[in-house]
Amino acid sequence: MNISLQRAAAVLRMQTREFLRDFGSVFLSFVFPLLFVMALVASNLVSPTMRFTFGVVDPHRNPGAAELMSAMTSPGLTFRTVDEARGRAELQDGKLQALLFIPRASLHNGEGTIDALTDTQNEGVVRMALDAARARLLLADSAGKAAYPVQLNTFSRPSDLKFAFIFPGMLALALVQLGMFATATPLLKARERGTLRYMLLTPLTVTELLIGQVGMRVGVALLQVALLLAVGALLVPLSVLQWLAVAGVSMLGVAMMVAIGYALAGLPRSLEAGMAMIMIANFVMMFGGNIFWDPQGSVALQVVAHLLPASYLADAYRQLIGGREGLWPLWLDIAVMAGWTALAVAFAVRTFSFDMTHRPRRARRLESPQTPALRGAEPSGLCPKLPQPSTEEL
Repeated sequence: MNISLQRAAAVLRMQTREFLRDFGSVFLSFVFPLLFVMALVASNLVSPTMRFTFGVVDPHRNPGAAELMSAMTSPGLTFRTVDEARGRAELQDGKLQALLFIPRASLHNGEGTIDALTDTQNEGVVRMALDAARARLLLADSAGKAAYPVQLNTFSRPSDLKFAFIFPGMLALALVQLGMFATATPLLKARERGTLRYMLLTPLTVTELLIGQVGMRVGVALLQVALLLAVGALLVPLSVLQWLAVAGVSMLGVAMMVAIGYALAGLPRSLEAGMAMIMIANFVMMFGGNIFWDPQGSVALQVVAHLLPASYLADAYRQLIGGREGLWPLWLDIAVMAGWTALAVAFAVRTFSFDMTHRPRRARRLESPQTPALRGAEPSGLCPKLPQPSTEEL
């Protein structure tokens, strides 16, 4: 097969210009995910949450604990009594910002020490709140017994947990939008207009057409992922190995979503039906595909997540970027995405046609795009025969 890279490059340039002219595709597949991530980063860096909750572990009901919490009371600070296991779990999940472990011994005169635990980002807030409370107690205690010694311990948490969950989901959403609105929608419109069939009347081959179309979408996806990772790195720093791993998963994700886009674009027989299918598929993957909500809290969401390809892409991103434990092992995420890609490619090869005509599959397979132009003027139902003149008329 003789493939001209020059013709394929021309198709790539043409597809790029067509993509840039389509404001809806550019916004939904490129601009929207980037703006969403930028807004999340800005909200975490500029306006951090003012609500700060202490978990108080006080199994011995030490009377000094109530006195300490009363002295720490200030706008934005709340307290909740928890047991140690639950407190540590909620501290890891971000539901608590700090833990206070109250000892059995008296807190006066240094007999007992309060252990405080928080992450490094909140260390300054915890230290300031405890120091202010101790100062208030010392001023109020004329006998000078309010020692309340504190041992502050910290642990490292790379970023805000909510952002660490949503950010990988937005990477997956960007590729979903690429498959739906930058692949399926333009192909559907091209089929409806007959553009693809006219292109094949030129020396351009199907392989060259696919190289140009898929190459443009791979380039857009790599630019998407690079920009999103660059913005997200302000809160989630990534190593070189993480960048490479995310790039590899992104390439598989692009192949999967573009293949699904081709499969969706080739199935409908009208533009209206095709757009309805694309919108439904995008909605289902956006809200049921493990992107915005963690499905572990709902049996129904877990069932839906198991069925959608976007779920495995988002799950792989979360494991690689945030180091979170995934819904499935990483190897299973990759295997399922490869399976979805193969299934979508097989489906698209069998069902995709270059226009919206209703012809039998055998006729489509045997008839090349150039055949109608080379046959000559064969009569058809659209061109009835003219009546022959009679002998008298002659």
